[in-house]
Amino acid sequence: RSIVTGGAGFIGSHLVDALLEKKHEVIIIDNFSTGRPQNIDHVKENIKLVERDISKPGEWQNLFENVSYVFHLAALADIVPSIESPDNYYYSNVNGTFNVLEACRKYDVNKFIYSASSSCYGIPDEYPTKETAETHPQYPYALTKYLGEQLVMHWCKLYDLSAVSLRLFNVYG
Repeated sequence: RSIVTGGAGFIGSHLVDALLEKKHEVIIIDNFSTGRPQNIDHVKENIKLVERDISKPGEWQNLFENVSYVFHLAALADIVPSIESPDNYYYSNVNGTFNVLEACRKYDVNKFIYSASSSCYGIPDEYPTKETAETHPQYPYALTKYLGEQLVMHWCKLYDLSAVSLRLFNVYG
């Protein structure tokens, strides 16, 4: 059983397709703030779709019971809107990640995969950018994704959560 937060987004919907091909039972949690229903129309009969805002704790967290994998892709993205409304980005990207992590901890999820962002590097000094490069988040979006990543790594150490954080660069398709 797998949960994909943000499963109606571009990356999430393709991930859902791949998980279904591998015979996973898939639960999508999405509030459709950036994801689109048409991205998952073709799999609606094969998934459980829960429309919720993960930035607010709630009954949706009970969905994590007996889940093996959580792919946390839900987030607000884009630099300019994050400058204009940093509070929305904080609630979505930091509080949302915290709430998902807490559900994983409560139900002892086997593996947590976090979609971080290369924006944490700011404008890098070196290309290609190495994973070990210093971080310099310059905008609220970058900072909130980096704070989410820090939460994930902290939960790994403190609560023995098996997790990986993927600092994605420009994704296109």
